Amino acid sequence: MQSQYKKEETELSSWQQGQILLFNKPEGWSSFQLVKKVKKTIHAKVGHAGTLDPLATGLLILATGKKTKEIDTIQGMPKEYTGTFIIGATTSSFDLETPVTQQWEVGHIT
Repeated sequence: MQSQYKKEETELSSWQQGQILLFNKPEGWSSFQLVKKVKKTIHAKVGHAGTLDPLATGLLILATGKKTKEIDTIQGMPKEYTGTFIIGATTSSFDLETPVTQQWEVGHIT
């Protein structure tokens, strides 16, 4: 039993020393929700390098413990965004969180 406790203590120490974690953030989760879940799981300081909209999916970089000091450096690195958009439709929220309220013909656009 004592050796298992020491193992858990060592793992916790590793989180506090600092780790960089890469997550494929699921649609519907906010960046804050993911940080909160990780923080609750590992019981250590957690920060994130950027924020993704709840409707967005993709890489969310988290840092734990002392590695949170590297977040500014990570945020300064080159990024690439991809996405899909719909031409000729609008919603009351200007995103897909609400239903399409108006549509226009777009066949004349080349």
